[in-house]
Amino acid sequence: MTYGINDRGLPGHQGVVRAGDVRDGRITTDQPGCEGGVMQRNTRAALRRDDLVVVLVRRVGDAALVTEEHEGWVATRSVGIVRSKERHITRWLRIWLRTRRAQAWIQQHVSAHVEPTLSIDALRKMPVAVPPLERIEKLHELVTLIEDKTRLNLSIAADAVALADAHYATWNRYRTSWPTCEFGRVTRASTGRAAPSPAPEDGVTCNWVAPSDILNTRLPYLDGTERQGLAVPGDICEPGTILIATRPDGMRAAVTLRPVVAGRGVLAIHPGDPENSWWLLHELRLRSRELSRAAQGRQAREITKRAFSRLDVAWPADDVRREFHRVARPMHQVAQQRVAENASLNETLVTLLSALSPAADGLAGSTGPVPEIGPAARTGVAR
Repeated sequence: MTYGINDRGLPGHQGVVRAGDVRDGRITTDQPGCEGGVMQRNTRAALRRDDLVVVLVRRVGDAALVTEEHEGWVATRSVGIVRSKERHITRWLRIWLRTRRAQAWIQQHVSAHVEPTLSIDALRKMPVAVPPLERIEKLHELVTLIEDKTRLNLSIAADAVALADAHYATWNRYRTSWPTCEFGRVTRASTGRAAPSPAPEDGVTCNWVAPSDILNTRLPYLDGTERQGLAVPGDICEPGTILIATRPDGMRAAVTLRPVVAGRGVLAIHPGDPENSWWLLHELRLRSRELSRAAQGRQAREITKRAFSRLDVAWPADDVRREFHRVARPMHQVAQQRVAENASLNETLVTLLSALSPAADGLAGSTGPVPEIGPAARTGVAR
């Protein structure tokens, strides 16, 4: 087990794996023309097939197996490398790191001077319950199947949204002939707020949406968040509300699929007519950079209700907007169906991982204490 190296001075076409490239159980990086094995000298950071790369900074514990595609690439210091003579060990560790027991252990051992960080020495001491080989292979197959189906659904949904974007862009050729009006005339905007303190007596438990939830979503939909809290009923945004967050590189918008509450830094847009929702969403997506200039602050992190309501929006005749709704709606239905299926798949995966944690003490069978990740004859994990 080791960690990567500083990526300064590496050959220009040497493939590099950084912490940000490890997501959702895979290495995903966009480095055209880069490849492995470019460096002339040997380095501990050169990845081999079936190595496990583990994020050590910020998103601590995210992990992925190295495939043939990234063999010979070099990992940076924010990435830990776990290598075993037996590939079922790294396959199992990738699953184990996602269990509640492993996540709780990580949270207890990270240092957070600037951002959450786990040292390679600490990772080496993490206790791991190792089930029999046959069970590892079955779990690996099941988790991989769920992940592959999730990625396929995400790809189909993204293509459906891109098709709707392209359709709107095609119609946008006639923009000069369309009348315009202020957003405030055709929508109602409301500013997000912090959770009330003390909690309201008539409060309703609801998901709270932060700017990061909108900025980090891959699709323009929000199907709940990780944060829940009490909210005044009047602050709840119904499904179909468009939530907006901004940053210097543009505005992001997402349609709510269930009741949520807009938190501080989020602007909620309530369409006057539900059939205008897709028109408004694609107008916001098309003009993301332009509209974000109305945001305030050094980092353009917040747009006020007043500033947004004064911005112009293309607003052709009703029949034009309704026709766009008729065409765009099936595309978004396809995307939302895939989002819903992914939510079910995620629940299945969470249930599976949750079941592994309580059973961890029995996974190792009669081999004695639960071993650590570090070198051990039983696991075959190399330092």
